[in-house]
Amino acid sequence: MRTLLWADDDADDLLLMKDILLKNGKEYKIVEVANGKEAIDYLHASVKNNDIPSLVILDINMPVMDGKQTLALIKNGKHFTNIPVVVFTTSNSELDKLFCKKMNVEMITKPPQYASLQNAVMHLLSFCRE
Repeated sequence: MRTLLWADDDADDLLLMKDILLKNGKEYKIVEVANGKEAIDYLHASVKNNDIPSLVILDINMPVMDGKQTLALIKNGKHFTNIPVVVFTTSNSELDKLFCKKMNVEMITKPPQYASLQNAVMHLLSFCRE
């Protein structure tokens, strides 16, 4: 079973994502963290346990350590460089888009409608490594 590391401080968004995955018959182990520091801590532990996630999904606006700081640490960490990362956020900022482009990761803005959200989540999964 593939593992998704999902860093987002909005519990409602996480519930919606799980619901979409279940309704579409997708079985993933979803590890939920509420900020970037927890995501980095999890990644360090996953390297030690040889259980690296198939995909890291980051929100930009999180407490403690935001998604951009987290993304920079992932991209600069020698053990994390092969882990696919997608930024999935409510941000529509051009600066955030430029930052993600510079880091060579896709930034997907969370759509407000459920049907569009379902399509966005399924698109996210296409970035998973086997």
